[in-house]
Amino acid sequence: MFKKAGILFLCFALAQCSEKIDLMDRPLHTKNNSFQTEEHRLLPMDGSHNTRELGGYKTTDGKTIKWGKLFRSDKLSDISKTDQAYLQNLGIKKIVDFRSEQEKAEDPNIIPTGISYVEMPISVDGAMRSKIEAVLKGETDREVQSFLIDANKEFVTNYADVYENFLRGLIDEDAPTLFHCTAGKDRAGFAAAITLIALGVSKEDVINDYMKTNAFTQERIEEILGQIELMSLYQSDVEILRPLLGVEQIYIETAFRTAEDKYGSLENFIRDGLNISDEDIQKLRNKFLEG
Repeated sequence: MFKKAGILFLCFALAQCSEKIDLMDRPLHTKNNSFQTEEHRLLPMDGSHNTRELGGYKTTDGKTIKWGKLFRSDKLSDISKTDQAYLQNLGIKKIVDFRSEQEKAEDPNIIPTGISYVEMPISVDGAMRSKIEAVLKGETDREVQSFLIDANKEFVTNYADVYENFLRGLIDEDAPTLFHCTAGKDRAGFAAAITLIALGVSKEDVINDYMKTNAFTQERIEEILGQIELMSLYQSDVEILRPLLGVEQIYIETAFRTAEDKYGSLENFIRDGLNISDEDIQKLRNKFLEG
């Protein structure tokens, strides 16, 4: 049994895989069209596990998101020097960090030279830590899943200003952007979802992108659960934490439903809840779409 919630989150900062990926073996999608495939969506990184391209998705009117413009990721506090060079080679010019102040203090980002860094903190995950500790100690009957369901509601109800600023930055600045949180799945997942919706990608494809976290991080999730079990001296049932480490469709669907219930549709949420006008959306699409 854990005595401190921080022990759980220490697992995210454990030493990464010792095997390093040579820079020459990493795909540059804009330099070689053969890399513009689903197989190469997940970016090979030494120090992160959920860094990926958002290029290639089709919109409902037949256009395609440009490769090399939008990237989503987990935390960048453990990336190697080769990782840094890779992010530079990908042409990324801006990194947006959705983590709370506490998360950033515990795991400061490593920002490659020449890339600007923008902080847009969403603290909902920080408030969740004490709740998870209570679950592990058996002090609450609530499941971890319910915490992430609540968090996804809050993205719409409490953090619309953050996501408005995020979209505004994509519209107003000509900078290929990587955005991330700690695990790259909840706060960054919702940012990816509303961006794809604004660009005209179908809800089905947006949900499919959201769910890719489970496949891309499966090995890492098993590693983390094993470490937690070991650190608790095998006294904790680590399986109750699995919904925290991955994603479930109900999470993003809850965010969507919250937006739809209040604004009538996701498009109305973007327009009225995030104050992104039709003209803004057209600028976004002109910038990020082709075909």
